[in-house]
Amino acid sequence: MNGFIALDVGGTSIKSGIISDSGQLLSPKISHSPSHSLEDLGTLLNHFTSIIIDELKNVSSSITIQGIGMAFPGPFDYKNGISLMQNINKYDALYGIDLHHVLKVKLDSCEAFKAQAAPHYSIRFENDASLYALGETVQDESLMTGKVLCLCIGTGLGSAFLEDGKLITSRQDVPPNGWVYDTPFLGSIIDNHISARGILKLHEQLHGISMPDVKSIADLALQGDLYALTTFKYFGKHFGEAISSFLKTFEPHTLVIGGQIAKSYTLFESGLQASLATCPPSVHIELSPDSSLSTLIGVKQLFLD
Repeated sequence: MNGFIALDVGGTSIKSGIISDSGQLLSPKISHSPSHSLEDLGTLLNHFTSIIIDELKNVSSSITIQGIGMAFPGPFDYKNGISLMQNINKYDALYGIDLHHVLKVKLDSCEAFKAQAAPHYSIRFENDASLYALGETVQDESLMTGKVLCLCIGTGLGSAFLEDGKLITSRQDVPPNGWVYDTPFLGSIIDNHISARGILKLHEQLHGISMPDVKSIADLALQGDLYALTTFKYFGKHFGEAISSFLKTFEPHTLVIGGQIAKSYTLFESGLQASLATCPPSVHIELSPDSSLSTLIGVKQLFLD
């Protein structure tokens, strides 16, 4: 059986697993590892390599690894496997490095990997939000037709525009690369508001209270705390305002929302819906049940050729 090792390389953690030809998770479960994103180059390369090798220990030796797919946030030269992230408090040590080459050198020197890898395996890279969106389509056939906008809210706002199951990255009705995060909004950019840090900043601005993380605010909201409930209501309002122009120009039939912040959707739903009420056309909203799984499954789509 053929398999593909998938890594979702985030700023705080790395999720990994082995995906089958049919897009199923072969690993017993998704593995979670700390990102070590502030470490030096050697540490990061050793960390990536050890995650890949550890995945092999979790599955049958009869599985032949045909490829390794890595989901990275931008900026990143995905075609050539070169990170362009710099001065954003994660993976600075990878800047300008040919990850395809250096990882292949390390893996090819590892007997445990060579024993299970196909002779001409490949390593490929893609935007994490793009793979998340492709993974969503694999799991939901209704997203394979027409226009769909996928948004993933976590440490930042990832986005992908799909039409008939294909990524749209260069067209008049979508922003460059299909990325909305750097669109000007409320005096800065969308990413600074529709994100975990955006919620934390909003809570402090509204109530003068600094919180350690979004979960703490969500827990208070679920207990009926008016301050926390107000924060999420305003966040939903801002979210709707931030994406309304994309809904108007792209006209998707479905908006898929994923990421850690989506778990608190019920808390910001009313604010979002009220904000979108005046934004034609109407759009159906779906929540992603497992964004991490979708991203890993999306990795398999990198190897369709």
